Amino acid sequence: MQRIPLIYATLEGTRLHAGPVTFSGERASTDDHVPVTTIPALKTRAERGKVLVWDVVGMNRGVFNAPFMEFCKVSGNDVWLIEPIYDEMDVLDGFVGNADRLVFPCDRIRNDSVLEDILEVSDSCVPLVVCRNGMHDGHDPAGIVSKVADVGFHNVMVADMDGSLDDAAWKRMHDECGGLLVYSPVRELGFEPSLQAVDVFGFTR
Repeated sequence: MQRIPLIYATLEGTRLHAGPVTFSGERASTDDHVPVTTIPALKTRAERGKVLVWDVVGMNRGVFNAPFMEFCKVSGNDVWLIEPIYDEMDVLDGFVGNADRLVFPCDRIRNDSVLEDILEVSDSCVPLVVCRNGMHDGHDPAGIVSKVADVGFHNVMVADMDGSLDDAAWKRMHDECGGLLVYSPVRELGFEPSLQAVDVFGFTR
């Protein structure tokens, strides 16, 4: 199993900060945040690492946050940036900065027809399916995973924000996408996924 650390980040001036996250509904906030450069788990290692960076402001607003892109850098790590996009033009802007992968929520794109355009611009894009109460925007997440995998996305990230997905649901989604990236910050899984996002700090909902 490959574990990828995940941080909820904001900008303080031009410096990237991260800390424990609290959710109020669908809005995230961080307290006691520190400069990313001081986080031991993300410091330079013998081999280059990966880190998932959740743009708190961009995700709260549901729109592409251009200023965040410029300064989103974590030394010694490939950045998988979690950022809303609207269409393929935002993808071009997303890779102007330091992102190696662009993880975009499926419910923020213009419509499903742009999925192929997004993939054509860059195969380093990763659809994100955010789930609450076992659903994604009122839809079965397994169906969403199947749809985006059929388009040609190798990796799909699914975030179970309230622990409502059981192991059977996770396994169905893994069957639909072998490159499934699992994020389950509330409920401990009863199986070992091949790719898992793990919080560096605490998570409170």
